[in-house]
This record gives sequence, C-alpha cells and structure tokens, in this order.
Amino acid sequence: MWRNSVGPRGPVTGEFPTREAALEAGRDEARVRGVQHVVRDLDGTAIERHRYPRRSGELPG
Repeated sequence: MWRNSVGPRGPVTGEFPTREAALEAGRDEARVRGVQHVVRDLDGTAIERHRYPRRSGELPG
C-alpha cells in the first residue's frame, strides 16, 4: 500500500495499491494546492521535488 500526506504531520490523503497511482494523486493534489510535491524513499529521504505553482485556470470552482 502506498500513501500520500500533506506536510510532515498532515493528514493522509489516500492509500493506493501502486506507487504510480499514489504519485499521480500526489501530483494532482499539489497542482490544486499550488505547492511543492515531494516524493520520499522508504527511509524518508526526498528523492524528487516538483513545484506546481497554481494558475488561475486551476483554481477550484
């Protein structure tokens, strides 16, 4: 099971059967929030970082 969270102690935003599904959901959430998406290894080391600035067309309605 793969999990996403918001921030270091934030709530888990979902559990996913595959890493790819969790990454896609994490990227989508980062785009909506206009924040950085950090992918961590099993030991907690950040292995990827992507910033998703929010654009006006991406704001929730």
